Amino acid sequence: VAILDRLSAPLCDAVTGRDDAAEMLERLERANLFLVPLDDERRWYRFHPLFADVLRAEAEREQADALPALHRRAAAWFDAAGSTGEAITHALAAGDGARAARWLELAWRAMDRSFQIPTWNRWAARFGDEALRARPVLAVAIAWSRLTDGDLAAAEAWWAHAEAWMAAHQDE
Repeated sequence: VAILDRLSAPLCDAVTGRDDAAEMLERLERANLFLVPLDDERRWYRFHPLFADVLRAEAEREQADALPALHRRAAAWFDAAGSTGEAITHALAAGDGARAARWLELAWRAMDRSFQIPTWNRWAARFGDEALRARPVLAVAIAWSRLTDGDLAAAEAWWAHAEAWMAAHQDE
């Protein structure tokens, strides 16, 4: 669970493939072992930042090959829980840019309607421009977000990327 910024028993169970996270988190908290509750119900926790750094370094050294699978499990869990930003973060960490981009595409309309474009833009910023240009839905979404920011030149450039992609793939 070192890959996680915040922890809950169901999330930890999903990532580890075990079913004892609730007991483990409770035991760690009772022993005051670097676990910080994030809510009054004691459903969400985080590790103390220095301890989290140590755990991540250890995981990188000892389990580097397993980390992408752990991130994929975390991404799937966060997606199912409706936490798109965290799902995208873990999908990218797993090297699954296509899945992350698909979630970004799916989030666009609802976030536009609820005036959450700045958050969506922060998520989009995690991708390189080439990855975004290769997906016309994302290019149009970015064009729209630039238009709402008043950046007409950037909006026009992103719209042109979407049109170019469509023209290049019209026979598919």
